[in-house]
Amino acid sequence: MPDNDNTPHLDDIFTAYTSGGPLAAPAGAAAAQHVARRRRTTRIVATGVLAIAVLAATPAIAATWTPQDPPALPADTATPTTPTPSNPTTPTATPSPSATTNTPPPDGQIGKTELGNATLELPAWPEYLKEHCPAGRVKFSDGTAQPASNSELRITISEVVHADLDQDGAKETAALINCSGIEMGESRVLAFDRNVSDTIVTMGLVTGHAGDIAWIKGIRAKGTAVEVEVLDAAGEGVVDGFPQSQWRAYSWSGKGFVQSGGPSAFPPNPRVTDLSISGGDVQFVPDGADTATGTLRLTIGNQGPQRATDPYLRVDLPAKVTITSLPAKCETSKTPSGTRYRCWLPALAAGADSVVNLPLSASQSVLGGAQPSQWDADIVWGFTGTETGDGKGWPYPEPDGAEGDNSAKGNLLPAP
Repeated sequence: MPDNDNTPHLDDIFTAYTSGGPLAAPAGAAAAQHVARRRRTTRIVATGVLAIAVLAATPAIAATWTPQDPPALPADTATPTTPTPSNPTTPTATPSPSATTNTPPPDGQIGKTELGNATLELPAWPEYLKEHCPAGRVKFSDGTAQPASNSELRITISEVVHADLDQDGAKETAALINCSGIEMGESRVLAFDRNVSDTIVTMGLVTGHAGDIAWIKGIRAKGTAVEVEVLDAAGEGVVDGFPQSQWRAYSWSGKGFVQSGGPSAFPPNPRVTDLSISGGDVQFVPDGADTATGTLRLTIGNQGPQRATDPYLRVDLPAKVTITSLPAKCETSKTPSGTRYRCWLPALAAGADSVVNLPLSASQSVLGGAQPSQWDADIVWGFTGTETGDGKGWPYPEPDGAEGDNSAKGNLLPAP
Protein backbone atom coordinates (compact mmCIF):
# COMPACT_ATOMS: atom_id res chain seq x y z
CA MET A 1 0.00 0.00 0.00
CA PRO A 2 1.25 3.54 -0.67
CA ASP A 3 2.51 5.53 2.20
CA ASN A 4 -0.08 8.29 1.55
CA ASP A 5 -3.61 6.88 1.69
CA ASN A 6 -5.02 10.31 0.64
CA THR A 7 -3.37 10.04 -2.83
CA PRO A 8 -6.09 9.19 -5.44
CA HIS A 9 -6.02 5.78 -7.09
CA LEU A 10 -3.94 5.72 -10.26
CA ASP A 11 -6.87 4.49 -12.40
CA ASP A 12 -8.99 7.37 -11.23
CA ILE A 13 -6.19 9.81 -11.96
CA PHE A 14 -5.73 8.46 -15.51
CA THR A 15 -9.45 8.56 -16.14
CA ALA A 16 -9.56 12.13 -14.96
CA TYR A 17 -6.53 12.98 -17.08
CA THR A 18 -7.90 11.50 -20.28
CA SER A 19 -11.38 12.92 -19.74
CA GLY A 20 -10.10 16.39 -19.09
CA GLY A 21 -11.44 16.44 -15.54
CA PRO A 22 -9.54 18.14 -12.72
CA LEU A 23 -6.99 16.16 -10.85
CA ALA A 24 -7.71 18.41 -7.89
CA ALA A 25 -10.64 20.69 -7.15
CA PRO A 26 -9.44 24.10 -5.93
CA ALA A 27 -12.06 26.23 -4.22
CA GLY A 28 -13.40 29.63 -5.31
CA ALA A 29 -13.03 31.75 -8.50
CA ALA A 30 -9.35 31.09 -8.71
CA ALA A 31 -10.11 27.47 -8.53
CA ALA A 32 -12.60 27.76 -11.42
CA GLN A 33 -10.07 29.57 -13.68
CA HIS A 34 -7.52 26.97 -12.84
CA VAL A 35 -9.89 24.18 -13.83
CA ALA A 36 -10.74 25.88 -17.13
CA ARG A 37 -7.10 26.37 -18.06
CA ARG A 38 -6.37 22.79 -17.12
CA ARG A 39 -9.15 21.39 -19.23
CA ARG A 40 -8.09 23.39 -22.35
CA THR A 41 -4.51 22.19 -21.97
CA THR A 42 -5.64 18.67 -21.36
CA ARG A 43 -7.75 18.67 -24.59
CA ILE A 44 -4.82 19.84 -26.70
CA VAL A 45 -2.50 17.22 -25.26
CA ALA A 46 -5.13 14.49 -25.60
CA THR A 47 -5.81 15.44 -29.21
CA GLY A 48 -2.09 15.16 -30.03
CA VAL A 49 -1.85 11.78 -28.37
CA LEU A 50 -4.92 10.56 -30.25
CA ALA A 51 -3.53 11.74 -33.59
CA ILE A 52 -0.30 9.85 -32.98
CA ALA A 53 -2.28 6.77 -32.07
CA VAL A 54 -4.42 7.02 -35.24
CA LEU A 55 -1.36 7.39 -37.50
CA ALA A 56 0.20 4.37 -35.88
CA ALA A 57 -2.97 2.35 -36.40
CA THR A 58 -3.62 3.41 -40.05
CA PRO A 59 -2.16 0.29 -41.78
CA ALA A 60 -4.26 -2.02 -39.66
CA ILE A 61 -7.40 0.09 -40.25
CA ALA A 62 -6.78 0.21 -44.01
CA ALA A 63 -6.45 -3.55 -44.13
CA THR A 64 -9.92 -4.04 -42.65
CA TRP A 65 -11.64 -0.98 -44.18
CA THR A 66 -14.78 -1.62 -46.18
CA PRO A 67 -15.50 1.15 -48.77
CA GLN A 68 -18.76 2.90 -48.16
CA ASP A 69 -21.27 3.80 -50.84
CA PRO A 70 -20.23 7.03 -52.64
CA PRO A 71 -22.40 10.07 -52.10
CA ALA A 72 -25.15 10.68 -54.58
CA LEU A 73 -24.09 13.00 -57.45
CA PRO A 74 -26.15 15.93 -58.67
CA ALA A 75 -28.45 15.11 -61.57
CA ASP A 76 -26.31 17.09 -64.09
CA THR A 77 -23.00 15.62 -63.00
CA ALA A 78 -21.44 12.89 -65.16
CA THR A 79 -20.72 9.57 -63.50
CA PRO A 80 -17.01 9.41 -62.85
CA THR A 81 -14.98 6.69 -64.49
CA THR A 82 -12.15 4.85 -62.93
CA PRO A 83 -8.90 6.01 -64.62
CA THR A 84 -6.78 3.38 -66.28
CA PRO A 85 -3.64 2.87 -64.25
CA SER A 86 -0.57 4.17 -65.98
CA ASN A 87 1.39 1.08 -65.03
CA PRO A 88 -0.60 -2.10 -65.77
CA THR A 89 -0.34 -4.80 -63.17
CA THR A 90 0.27 -7.43 -65.87
CA PRO A 91 3.67 -6.91 -67.55
CA THR A 92 3.71 -6.66 -71.36
CA ALA A 93 6.22 -8.79 -73.23
CA THR A 94 8.74 -6.82 -75.27
CA PRO A 95 8.36 -7.68 -79.00
CA SER A 96 11.23 -9.46 -80.61
CA PRO A 97 13.34 -7.51 -83.10
CA SER A 98 12.04 -9.63 -86.03
CA ALA A 99 8.42 -8.64 -85.32
CA THR A 100 9.15 -4.92 -85.77
CA THR A 101 11.47 -5.15 -88.78
CA ASN A 102 9.81 -4.59 -92.21
CA THR A 103 10.53 -7.34 -94.73
CA PRO A 104 12.00 -5.77 -97.89
CA PRO A 105 9.98 -6.33 -101.10
CA PRO A 106 11.24 -9.00 -103.52
CA ASP A 107 13.75 -7.83 -106.10
CA GLY A 108 11.90 -7.90 -109.41
CA GLN A 109 14.82 -6.64 -111.49
CA ILE A 110 15.23 -9.55 -113.92
CA GLY A 111 17.87 -9.49 -116.64
CA LYS A 112 17.09 -10.24 -120.27
CA THR A 113 19.15 -13.46 -120.22
CA GLU A 114 17.40 -14.81 -117.12
CA LEU A 115 13.98 -13.82 -118.42
CA GLY A 116 14.75 -15.37 -121.79
CA ASN A 117 15.46 -18.75 -120.16
CA ALA A 118 12.51 -18.86 -117.76
CA THR A 119 9.00 -20.26 -117.86
CA LEU A 120 6.66 -17.28 -118.07
CA GLU A 121 2.92 -16.95 -117.67
CA LEU A 122 1.62 -15.28 -120.84
CA PRO A 123 -1.94 -13.97 -121.25
CA ALA A 124 -4.02 -15.10 -124.23
CA TRP A 125 -3.22 -13.63 -127.63
CA PRO A 126 -5.86 -12.11 -129.95
CA GLU A 127 -8.31 -14.51 -131.54
CA TYR A 128 -6.58 -14.68 -134.90
CA LEU A 129 -3.32 -15.75 -133.22
CA LYS A 130 -4.66 -18.20 -130.63
CA GLU A 131 -3.82 -21.20 -132.80
CA HIS A 132 -0.33 -19.90 -133.54
CA CYS A 133 0.96 -18.21 -130.37
CA PRO A 134 1.02 -20.14 -127.07
CA ALA A 135 -0.39 -18.71 -123.84
CA GLY A 136 -0.29 -19.87 -120.23
CA ARG A 137 3.01 -21.19 -118.94
CA VAL A 138 5.49 -20.89 -121.82
CA LYS A 139 9.09 -22.06 -121.62
CA PHE A 140 11.65 -19.73 -123.17
CA SER A 141 15.13 -20.64 -124.29
CA ASP A 142 17.65 -18.02 -125.39
CA GLY A 143 14.86 -15.46 -125.51
CA THR A 144 12.65 -17.46 -127.87
CA ALA A 145 9.65 -19.79 -127.61
CA GLN A 146 8.19 -21.68 -130.56
CA PRO A 147 4.74 -23.30 -130.58
CA ALA A 148 5.84 -26.26 -132.70
CA SER A 149 8.87 -27.29 -134.68
CA ASN A 150 7.03 -26.82 -137.97
CA SER A 151 5.53 -23.42 -137.10
CA GLU A 152 6.89 -20.34 -138.76
CA LEU A 153 5.75 -18.12 -135.86
CA ARG A 154 8.03 -17.47 -132.92
CA ILE A 155 7.71 -15.62 -129.62
CA THR A 156 10.73 -13.47 -128.89
CA ILE A 157 11.77 -11.18 -126.02
CA SER A 158 13.30 -8.21 -127.80
CA GLU A 159 13.76 -5.59 -125.04
CA VAL A 160 13.84 -5.46 -121.22
CA VAL A 161 13.75 -2.39 -118.94
CA HIS A 162 13.47 -1.92 -115.16
CA ALA A 163 11.47 0.52 -113.00
CA ASP A 164 9.74 0.59 -109.62
CA LEU A 165 6.36 0.07 -111.23
CA ASP A 166 4.32 -0.60 -108.08
CA GLN A 167 6.28 1.96 -105.99
CA ASP A 168 7.21 -0.54 -103.28
CA GLY A 169 10.87 0.48 -103.21
CA ALA A 170 12.09 -2.36 -105.46
CA LYS A 171 12.30 -2.41 -109.25
CA GLU A 172 10.19 -4.62 -111.51
CA THR A 173 10.78 -5.70 -115.12
CA ALA A 174 8.97 -4.72 -118.33
CA ALA A 175 9.60 -6.72 -121.50
CA LEU A 176 8.68 -6.21 -125.15
CA ILE A 177 7.50 -9.58 -126.48
CA ASN A 178 6.53 -10.35 -130.09
CA CYS A 179 4.74 -13.33 -131.61
CA SER A 180 5.18 -12.96 -135.34
CA GLY A 181 5.84 -14.69 -138.63
CA ILE A 182 5.91 -13.85 -142.32
CA GLU A 183 2.24 -12.95 -142.71
CA MET A 184 0.99 -12.07 -139.22
CA GLY A 185 2.17 -10.93 -135.84
CA GLU A 186 1.48 -9.13 -132.60
CA SER A 187 3.67 -7.16 -130.22
CA ARG A 188 2.94 -6.48 -126.56
CA VAL A 189 4.57 -5.28 -123.35
CA LEU A 190 4.33 -7.39 -120.18
CA ALA A 191 5.48 -6.61 -116.62
CA PHE A 192 7.14 -9.19 -114.37
CA ASP A 193 8.08 -9.36 -110.67
CA ARG A 194 9.25 -11.94 -108.13
CA ASN A 195 7.24 -13.36 -105.24
CA VAL A 196 8.57 -14.12 -101.76
CA SER A 197 9.71 -17.53 -103.04
CA ASP A 198 11.92 -15.77 -105.65
CA THR A 199 9.74 -17.12 -108.48
CA ILE A 200 9.13 -14.93 -111.54
CA VAL A 201 5.47 -13.92 -111.74
CA THR A 202 3.54 -11.88 -114.31
CA MET A 203 2.20 -8.54 -113.02
CA GLY A 204 0.09 -7.94 -116.12
CA LEU A 205 -0.21 -6.71 -119.67
CA VAL A 206 1.10 -3.15 -120.04
CA THR A 207 -0.28 -2.66 -123.56
CA GLY A 208 -0.70 -4.46 -126.87
CA HIS A 209 -2.33 -3.81 -130.22
CA ALA A 210 -5.25 -1.86 -128.79
CA GLY A 211 -7.11 0.96 -130.47
CA ASP A 212 -4.97 2.54 -133.16
CA ILE A 213 -1.74 0.76 -132.14
CA ALA A 214 -0.59 -1.45 -135.03
CA TRP A 215 2.87 -2.29 -133.69
CA ILE A 216 5.17 -1.62 -130.74
CA LYS A 217 8.65 -0.52 -131.71
CA GLY A 218 10.43 -0.03 -128.38
CA ILE A 219 10.18 0.55 -124.62
CA ARG A 220 12.00 2.59 -122.00
CA ALA A 221 11.68 3.24 -118.26
CA LYS A 222 10.84 6.68 -116.92
CA GLY A 223 10.28 7.11 -113.18
CA THR A 224 7.69 4.56 -112.09
CA ALA A 225 6.21 4.24 -115.59
CA VAL A 226 6.99 2.33 -118.78
CA GLU A 227 7.12 4.40 -121.94
CA VAL A 228 6.15 2.54 -125.10
CA GLU A 229 6.90 3.59 -128.68
CA VAL A 230 3.84 2.69 -130.74
CA LEU A 231 3.22 2.79 -134.51
CA ASP A 232 -0.01 3.31 -136.43
CA ALA A 233 0.87 0.89 -139.24
CA ALA A 234 2.85 -2.33 -139.51
CA GLY A 235 3.29 -5.41 -141.61
CA GLU A 236 5.36 -6.73 -144.42
CA GLY A 237 5.68 -4.28 -147.25
CA VAL A 238 5.00 -1.11 -145.27
CA VAL A 239 7.21 1.58 -146.74
CA ASP A 240 10.00 2.84 -144.49
CA GLY A 241 8.98 6.14 -142.95
CA PHE A 242 5.29 5.57 -143.54
CA PRO A 243 4.10 4.73 -139.99
CA GLN A 244 3.61 7.49 -137.46
CA SER A 245 5.36 6.98 -134.13
CA GLN A 246 4.42 8.09 -130.59
CA TRP A 247 5.70 7.51 -127.07
CA ARG A 248 2.94 6.69 -124.60
CA ALA A 249 3.42 6.12 -120.84
CA TYR A 250 1.74 3.38 -118.79
CA SER A 251 1.59 3.09 -114.98
CA TRP A 252 0.46 0.49 -112.45
CA SER A 253 -2.91 1.36 -110.84
CA GLY A 254 -2.82 -1.35 -108.19
CA LYS A 255 -5.01 -3.63 -110.29
CA GLY A 256 -3.56 -3.24 -113.77
CA PHE A 257 -1.77 -0.89 -116.14
CA VAL A 258 -3.38 2.27 -117.48
CA GLN A 259 -2.09 4.95 -119.80
CA SER A 260 -0.68 7.80 -117.73
CA GLY A 261 1.05 10.01 -120.30
CA GLY A 262 1.60 10.79 -123.95
CA PRO A 263 -0.95 11.08 -126.77
CA SER A 264 -4.01 8.85 -126.62
CA ALA A 265 -4.55 8.66 -130.39
CA PHE A 266 -2.77 9.21 -133.69
CA PRO A 267 -3.72 12.07 -135.97
CA PRO A 268 -4.66 11.13 -139.54
CA ASN A 269 -1.62 9.74 -141.29
CA PRO A 270 -0.64 12.20 -144.03
CA ARG A 271 0.45 9.27 -146.22
CA VAL A 272 -2.88 7.44 -146.09
CA THR A 273 -5.48 8.15 -148.75
CA ASP A 274 -8.01 6.15 -150.73
CA LEU A 275 -7.11 5.90 -154.40
CA SER A 276 -9.23 4.21 -157.01
CA ILE A 277 -8.97 3.26 -160.66
CA SER A 278 -11.58 2.37 -163.25
CA GLY A 279 -11.68 1.72 -166.99
CA GLY A 280 -13.66 -0.11 -169.66
CA ASP A 281 -13.16 -2.38 -172.65
CA VAL A 282 -10.97 -1.11 -175.50
CA GLN A 283 -12.52 -1.34 -178.95
CA PHE A 284 -9.82 -1.58 -181.64
CA VAL A 285 -10.24 -0.33 -185.21
CA PRO A 286 -8.12 -1.37 -188.21
CA ASP A 287 -5.42 1.04 -189.28
CA GLY A 288 -3.51 -1.18 -191.71
CA ALA A 289 -3.25 -4.62 -193.19
CA ASP A 290 -2.73 -6.43 -189.84
CA THR A 291 -2.77 -3.76 -187.16
CA ALA A 292 -5.41 -1.98 -185.17
CA THR A 293 -5.46 0.88 -182.72
CA GLY A 294 -7.48 1.82 -179.68
CA THR A 295 -7.35 3.94 -176.52
CA LEU A 296 -7.27 2.70 -172.96
CA ARG A 297 -9.06 5.33 -170.90
CA LEU A 298 -8.36 5.12 -167.13
CA THR A 299 -9.91 7.32 -164.43
CA ILE A 300 -7.82 7.80 -161.30
CA GLY A 301 -9.65 9.04 -158.20
CA ASN A 302 -8.59 10.16 -154.73
CA GLN A 303 -11.36 9.77 -152.15
CA GLY A 304 -9.11 11.30 -149.47
CA PRO A 305 -8.48 12.13 -146.77
CA GLN A 306 -4.98 13.16 -147.88
CA ARG A 307 -3.33 14.54 -150.97
CA ALA A 308 -1.49 11.78 -152.85
CA THR A 309 1.96 12.81 -154.00
CA ASP A 310 3.34 10.82 -156.94
CA PRO A 311 0.64 8.16 -157.29
CA TYR A 312 1.92 5.14 -159.19
CA LEU A 313 0.13 3.45 -162.11
CA ARG A 314 0.91 -0.07 -163.28
CA VAL A 315 -0.53 -1.44 -166.53
CA ASP A 316 -0.03 -5.00 -167.89
CA LEU A 317 -0.69 -5.70 -171.56
CA PRO A 318 -0.45 -8.97 -173.52
CA ALA A 319 2.33 -9.59 -176.02
CA LYS A 320 2.18 -7.58 -179.26
CA VAL A 321 -0.01 -4.92 -177.62
CA THR A 322 1.90 -1.70 -176.90
CA ILE A 323 1.38 1.81 -175.61
CA THR A 324 2.48 4.10 -178.38
CA SER A 325 2.72 7.34 -176.32
CA LEU A 326 3.77 7.05 -172.69
CA PRO A 327 3.23 9.63 -169.93
CA ALA A 328 6.27 11.64 -168.86
CA LYS A 329 7.58 9.34 -166.10
CA CYS A 330 7.21 5.74 -167.23
CA GLU A 331 9.36 2.64 -167.55
CA THR A 332 8.71 -0.74 -169.14
CA SER A 333 9.70 -4.31 -168.41
CA LYS A 334 8.96 -7.71 -169.94
CA THR A 335 6.70 -10.25 -168.26
CA PRO A 336 6.05 -13.91 -169.18
CA SER A 337 2.79 -12.87 -170.83
CA GLY A 338 3.69 -9.50 -172.33
CA THR A 339 4.79 -6.03 -171.18
CA ARG A 340 4.48 -4.11 -167.90
CA TYR A 341 4.27 -0.31 -167.88
CA ARG A 342 4.99 1.61 -164.66
CA CYS A 343 4.19 5.32 -164.60
CA TRP A 344 4.38 7.98 -161.85
CA LEU A 345 1.52 10.45 -162.18
CA PRO A 346 1.19 14.06 -160.98
CA ALA A 347 0.00 14.68 -157.41
CA LEU A 348 -3.73 14.22 -156.90
CA ALA A 349 -5.65 16.26 -154.34
CA ALA A 350 -8.20 14.69 -152.02
CA GLY A 351 -11.57 14.55 -153.75
CA ALA A 352 -10.05 15.01 -157.24
CA ASP A 353 -10.10 12.77 -160.32
CA SER A 354 -7.62 12.46 -163.17
CA VAL A 355 -8.08 10.83 -166.56
CA VAL A 356 -5.17 9.03 -168.21
CA ASN A 357 -5.51 8.15 -171.92
CA LEU A 358 -3.10 5.50 -173.21
CA PRO A 359 -3.03 5.00 -177.01
CA LEU A 360 -2.64 1.32 -177.94
CA SER A 361 -1.53 -0.55 -181.04
CA ALA A 362 -2.02 -4.28 -181.55
CA SER A 363 -1.85 -7.03 -184.12
CA GLN A 364 -5.32 -8.05 -185.21
CA SER A 365 -4.27 -11.69 -185.10
CA VAL A 366 -3.56 -11.35 -181.38
CA LEU A 367 -6.93 -9.75 -180.74
CA GLY A 368 -8.91 -12.30 -182.68
CA GLY A 369 -8.45 -15.35 -180.44
CA ALA A 370 -11.20 -17.52 -178.97
CA GLN A 371 -10.94 -15.57 -175.69
CA PRO A 372 -10.57 -11.79 -175.71
CA SER A 373 -7.19 -10.47 -174.61
CA GLN A 374 -7.27 -8.30 -171.45
CA TRP A 375 -5.57 -5.34 -169.92
CA ASP A 376 -4.90 -5.12 -166.17
CA ALA A 377 -4.11 -1.96 -164.17
CA ASP A 378 -3.44 -0.89 -160.55
CA ILE A 379 -3.09 2.46 -158.86
CA VAL A 380 -1.08 2.81 -155.64
CA TRP A 381 0.78 5.44 -153.70
CA GLY A 382 4.23 5.03 -152.20
CA PHE A 383 5.74 2.46 -154.53
CA THR A 384 9.27 1.75 -153.32
CA GLY A 385 10.76 0.83 -156.67
CA THR A 386 11.21 -2.83 -155.67
CA GLU A 387 8.52 -5.11 -156.97
CA THR A 388 7.00 -8.09 -155.20
CA GLY A 389 6.08 -11.33 -156.86
CA ASP A 390 2.77 -9.89 -158.06
CA GLY A 391 4.51 -6.85 -159.51
CA LYS A 392 2.65 -4.31 -157.40
CA GLY A 393 5.55 -3.14 -155.32
CA TRP A 394 5.21 -1.76 -151.78
CA PRO A 395 2.37 0.79 -151.64
CA TYR A 396 1.31 2.91 -148.72
CA PRO A 397 -1.56 1.21 -146.90
CA GLU A 398 -5.04 2.55 -147.50
CA PRO A 399 -7.85 3.03 -144.98
CA ASP A 400 -9.38 -0.25 -143.84
CA GLY A 401 -11.88 -1.54 -146.37
CA ALA A 402 -10.75 0.84 -149.13
CA GLU A 403 -8.38 -1.47 -150.97
CA GLY A 404 -10.95 -3.14 -153.24
CA ASP A 405 -11.03 -0.43 -155.90
CA ASN A 406 -7.29 -0.12 -156.49
CA SER A 407 -7.38 -2.52 -159.46
CA ALA A 408 -9.25 -2.66 -162.70
CA LYS A 409 -9.27 -4.81 -165.84
CA GLY A 410 -11.02 -4.94 -169.19
CA ASN A 411 -11.15 -6.62 -172.58
CA LEU A 412 -9.18 -5.77 -175.72
CA LEU A 413 -11.78 -6.23 -178.48
CA PRO A 414 -10.74 -6.87 -182.09
CA ALA A 415 -11.96 -4.72 -184.94
CA PRO A 416 -15.46 -5.67 -186.15
